[in-house]
Amino acid sequence: MSIDLKPIPAFYCCYLLRSTLRHTALYVGSTPNPPRRLAQHNGVARGGAVRTARNHLRPWEMACIISGFPSNIAALQFEWAWQNTHLTKRISDEQRLTARETKVDVSPKRGRARKRPARLRASLTDKLSNLHLLLRVPSFARWPLEVRFFCKDVYDVWLRWSERVNGEIRPGVKVFLDVKQPVEPSDESAEPPRAQINRARKREAIGKGGIEGVDVGYSKLKDHVAKSLVVLAEGEANRCAICVENIENQAQTVLVCSLAICKAVFHMTCLAQSFLDKESQENAVLPTSGKCPQCKSELQWVNLVKEMSLRVRGEADVAKLMKKPKKPKAKAVKGNKGLPADAAADEGLEEDDSDTNTVFEEPLPDDWHFQEDNDDDRMSVASISSNSSTWLDPRSHTNPIGLGPRLEVVIDDSDWDDVEVLD
Repeated sequence: MSIDLKPIPAFYCCYLLRSTLRHTALYVGSTPNPPRRLAQHNGVARGGAVRTARNHLRPWEMACIISGFPSNIAALQFEWAWQNTHLTKRISDEQRLTARETKVDVSPKRGRARKRPARLRASLTDKLSNLHLLLRVPSFARWPLEVRFFCKDVYDVWLRWSERVNGEIRPGVKVFLDVKQPVEPSDESAEPPRAQINRARKREAIGKGGIEGVDVGYSKLKDHVAKSLVVLAEGEANRCAICVENIENQAQTVLVCSLAICKAVFHMTCLAQSFLDKESQENAVLPTSGKCPQCKSELQWVNLVKEMSLRVRGEADVAKLMKKPKKPKAKAVKGNKGLPADAAADEGLEEDDSDTNTVFEEPLPDDWHFQEDNDDDRMSVASISSNSSTWLDPRSHTNPIGLGPRLEVVIDDSDWDDVEVLD
């Protein structure tokens, strides 16, 4: 039985939601796509959680996210610990800030009492103080985490607590404020169709602050993967730069330096031991970072392993990553003579292989509806393929190919619309 191994996810984070109408209402969750998840919580997209579906608390905003987890399972572990700081065993009793409370439930039929831990209502200061504590506990202290705040007032609360607390976070953990930058309005008169506009705006928003600026893909590893494929294909660097042994028989566990001008390759165990030997912590099993033995550049262990897993296990993801995006053309200019209406509209479009839906330039009839494009949703409900039709000259009074009357196009609704969403 073969096991389909997948690469390490490109992005996975834990987040803190806050109601814009009632700032005391908070929610902790995890997701691989923060913008899409926020839309689900606010009812814009399908999904979300029952606790965030109350209209008197919407809309919600993401106050901060914690990213950089080595896997999605690690993010789920951190999420549960953050939600249950009074129960998690990753916090010792001496360090615990939230006291445990027990709730007694009495059965109405038998009258038996049952004790269970009660869910505590925590304030914003409680959530951030416990977050500060979780970043310092041994279970999470060595993870290359990154805390990104989107709300200035929440970031100020974090700074005030950091000044009061005795413990300090490991220097490798990044904490910063990431506010969305203002976007200049664009000229809509020469813009391509809406689906292509949405994809272009998503790419342009990356790195410009806010939730939309979070890169949830593998774009950061594009240059590293391209360089690794070239170095390993050339066969020049076929020996480990540390043990000087052949690496051809262990190509699936080979790490490549991320610096563009360095062609050093390593066995995973050799580089890990080299990083651990230079660290001060004795009981560490996995390294966090270190310098390349050949070019002396600083390397992050999680980035090296993520690139290796993507190169070895994610052939489809690598092909998609290396594919150059096509620039959409402007709309067709009206007044094209000698062409039918459909051909004139299609003249201003460029074919996009990544979108299987038909893009319409002209207004759609009443029995059609436009569906927004979502590049991040991997579930494809249905695909529609249309056969090419032959355009007949309207000046001709004969029907040379004997076409019958035009039939009405009917599209059945998908059964997926009635499916129950489980959170």
